[in-house]
Amino acid sequence: MGNFENNISLEFDRFNNNSADSWISSHRADTFGKFKSLGVPKLTDEDWRFTNLADFSSKSYSLNNKASDIFDKRLIPEILKDIDGHFIILVNGKLVEYSSDNFQVHDLSKMLQENECSFKNLIKGSFSDKNQDFSFFLNSAFLDRGCFIEIDSSINVEKPIVILNFFDSNAEMSLVNHRNIISISTSSSVKIIEYSFAVNDIDYFSNKSTFFYLNDNSKVEHLSIDDGSKNSNIFSNIKIMQGRDSNFTTDTILIGGKLFRNNVHPILNGEGSNSNVLGLYLSKDSQLMDNYMFVEHAKAHCDSRQLYKGLLNDYSKGVFHGRILVHNEAQKTDAKQTNRNLLLSNTAQVDTKPQLEIYADDVKCTHGATTGQIDKEALYYLRARGINEDLARIMMIRSFTEEVLEFISDDILLGLHKKVVERWFVESNLISGD
Repeated sequence: MGNFENNISLEFDRFNNNSADSWISSHRADTFGKFKSLGVPKLTDEDWRFTNLADFSSKSYSLNNKASDIFDKRLIPEILKDIDGHFIILVNGKLVEYSSDNFQVHDLSKMLQENECSFKNLIKGSFSDKNQDFSFFLNSAFLDRGCFIEIDSSINVEKPIVILNFFDSNAEMSLVNHRNIISISTSSSVKIIEYSFAVNDIDYFSNKSTFFYLNDNSKVEHLSIDDGSKNSNIFSNIKIMQGRDSNFTTDTILIGGKLFRNNVHPILNGEGSNSNVLGLYLSKDSQLMDNYMFVEHAKAHCDSRQLYKGLLNDYSKGVFHGRILVHNEAQKTDAKQTNRNLLLSNTAQVDTKPQLEIYADDVKCTHGATTGQIDKEALYYLRARGINEDLARIMMIRSFTEEVLEFISDDILLGLHKKVVERWFVESNLISGD
C-alpha cells in the first residue's frame, strides 16, 4: 500500500469518527470499504493501462477542512463577468454564496444531516455496477461538501446557472472533496455552467463529482470548464441518469491539472432519451489528460453521440477510452462514438481505445478514432491562396476544435466555449494576445 492509501485511511478514520451514528456515516464507511477493495489503479488495470498513477500514489494529502465563508468576486475570471446568470460559489468545495430564481439551492452538508427519504435515495442509489471507479467511491466516502439544486416540474430556467468551484491557497497538499447534485423534474429545462479554477499553481487533489437526475421530458445543456492548478491532480466524475424523452448535452473543456482523469457516465434509462457527450482536452507542457467515457443504453429507442477531441502540445499526453454498453432490452439504439486528436509537436502523444459492448440485436452503433498532425497538403492549399503560414495553421486548428459546437444550441454556452479556447491559444503562444 502506497503513501496515498495509507494516509487516506488515517484521514478517513478521523473524518468519519467525528460523524454521528447516522445513515450517511454508514454510507461513507460502506463506500470507503469499496475504495479499499479496489485500491489506487495500476497499469495492469484495463481502464487505467495508459495512465501511470505512481507519482500520485506516492503523495500524502490531508483532508481539507478549512474554507472561507466569503469569496472575493474580483477573482471571478474575466470571461465569466459579462454572463447574466445565477451564480453559485463554492470555496474548496464549501457552498458560500448563491443566487436563485425559480429553483432551489441547498448546502449539501446540511442536507446530509437530515433524513429526507428522496434525497437519501439520490445519495445512496447506485448509478451502475458496470462502472466501478476508485475516485467515485472515495468521493462518496468523504462526502460532506457541495450543493444540491432542485428544479420543479414544468420550469424553464432562462438564465444559466453558473457554478464556480474555487480552490484557494488553503488547498495546498490537501484533498478537496465535493459533490454537486442537480435534479431536474418533469418537462423542465436548464443550462448549467461549471467552472473550476485556482489562483495559483498549488499542489492539491481535487476529487469532485457532478450528478444529474433528468426526469421525463427534461432538457439540460451543460458546459464544464476545468482550469485548475497546473500542479494539481484532478479526478472528476460526471454521472447522468436520464428518464423518458429527456435530452442531455454535456461539453467539457480540460485545461488545468498536472494529471486529470475525466469520467463521464450517462445512463439512458428511459425510452426516447438522447445524450450528447462532447469534449476538448487542451494539453501542453507535460500535462496528462485521461478521458474515460462510458455511455450506457439501458432502454430502447435511445440515441447517443460521443465526440471528444484532443489538442496536444509540447510533451503532453492524452488518453481517450470510450465505451458504449447496450443492454439486451435496449433495442433500436443509435449510438456513435468519435475521437480525434491533433498533435502540435513531435513529442506529444495520445492513446485511444474505442469500445463497443452490445447485447441487443437491432441497433446502429459505430466508433472511430484518428490521430495526426496538421495536414501539410491543406496547409499548402491555404498558403497558395495568399494566407501566411501562421494564420493558415491557426485557421486549421480553430476548425478542428469547433466541430463539437454543432451539438450546442445555447448562445451563451457557445460564446463561452469559444472564449475559453481562444484564451488557451493565446496562453499556448499559438496566436498573439493583441
